[in-house]
Amino acid sequence: MYHDSRVMTEIFLTNGVSLERLQTLAKVVSAGSIALAARGDPNTQSLISRQLGELEKALGLELLERTKKPYQPTPVALRLAESCERFVREVGDVSAEALGWCRPLKVGAGEWVIRELLVPLIGRRTRQWEGISWVMHNLTSSRIQEGLAAERLDVGLAPRLRADGSVRVKELPGYGMRLLLPVGTVPDQSGWNRLTEMPVVVLEGDGGFRRFLAECEQERGVRLRIGAECTSYPQAVELAEAANWAVFVPELGWKRRHDWAARHQKLPGIEAYRHTLILGWNERVSHRRPEVANLVKALGGMK
Repeated sequence: MYHDSRVMTEIFLTNGVSLERLQTLAKVVSAGSIALAARGDPNTQSLISRQLGELEKALGLELLERTKKPYQPTPVALRLAESCERFVREVGDVSAEALGWCRPLKVGAGEWVIRELLVPLIGRRTRQWEGISWVMHNLTSSRIQEGLAAERLDVGLAPRLRADGSVRVKELPGYGMRLLLPVGTVPDQSGWNRLTEMPVVVLEGDGGFRRFLAECEQERGVRLRIGAECTSYPQAVELAEAANWAVFVPELGWKRRHDWAARHQKLPGIEAYRHTLILGWNERVSHRRPEVANLVKALGGMK
């Protein structure tokens, strides 16, 4: 069916269709359920349910899958929520520009990448980016991908991002891993055998580097003494320093810590592992906002 401007106007004049109700739908989609969107308030939950029911009746569409709880948004609800969020953001951008305001630049990445790549970059370009405010989100690859597609994020850095729709990506130079010995411990030529003498801190899970370590254990005939598993590299480094243990740390950031060079235990073959880092951005956003394009260019995503 062809929708001209007259038809669209009639839709918004229909009782039950309003920006407020569409924003309520977007809030439910973002939260994951009506109860979470209401934050435990029964009156708010009742209001949200009523608004969504009115919106469904006015549009003649099912917005929630009610076969089981918690109710899940239908594909059309996801589409409407994304469109509503984009509309509200763009209206906000236009209004802010008219008032001379600058919308915060939102970046998604892992905690280590934020600390060791983004923070130093912003520090070096403070004058160039004067007037820009920043919002840093510590997120997984999947959350960054979703945020870029929905324009909730302006730029993302993660190991697993893909080009999709208006999302553009570029693979940046990867980085390896190094073993940092405890304070006061001198590196030697024993290589991997050194790890049998002391506990080591690693990231939890079965990610690429953990699989690489398992292969090295088998090939070298050694058994690592895992002292602790952490959810992030900053956490791992802090724990290792407190416990006086060894820790595997990404090469990214070593240049800023001059004392680490004297505690670097060389491990034959570890250079074969490279951590992938992909830069992602939304092309529509970068066209509208020069500051986003400038950040992407500074990170190596544009010429």
